[in-house]
Amino acid sequence: MHELRPATLRDWADIVVLNNGEVPHVGPLTDEQGDWFLGHAEVTVADTGDGTIGALLVTMVDGCGYTSPNYRWFTDRYVTFAYVDRIVVHAAHAGHGLGRRLYDHAVAASRATGKPVLTAEVNVDPPNERSLDFHRRYGFAEVGQQVDPRYATTVAMFALDLRTS
Repeated sequence: MHELRPATLRDWADIVVLNNGEVPHVGPLTDEQGDWFLGHAEVTVADTGDGTIGALLVTMVDGCGYTSPNYRWFTDRYVTFAYVDRIVVHAAHAGHGLGRRLYDHAVAASRATGKPVLTAEVNVDPPNERSLDFHRRYGFAEVGQQVDPRYATTVAMFALDLRTS
């Protein structure tokens, strides 16, 4: 069983490798961004127990100062929210429920801090069908789309009402 735990700066190099193996489904990360992300976001990893990270989830809240145009899209529409910036599950650990466990963790943490909605975006061009299906099955509703000018991708914007789900 993978242990979910907060990421540390020691994990950051592995996080960058895991994350960047999934570009363009997620935006790239650099070694230099570790301090910012670990200081402004909740970065949760699934520790495999053998010294590797099987999955990661980055969640941010309103007012954290993130400059992503996708995060800003949500700030323009929601006063109070939590935002899933990225989720990555290593291919060797896919299909074991890690994505659902990480999202269950994000939902619980968001509710515990009084956030009424959990938001996320998923690529529709280029399509990330697996993630689109996951978000819809989990109960997210598509609330818009936009082009992310940084990567020339089109993303579907999703929201999960934490008051009713």
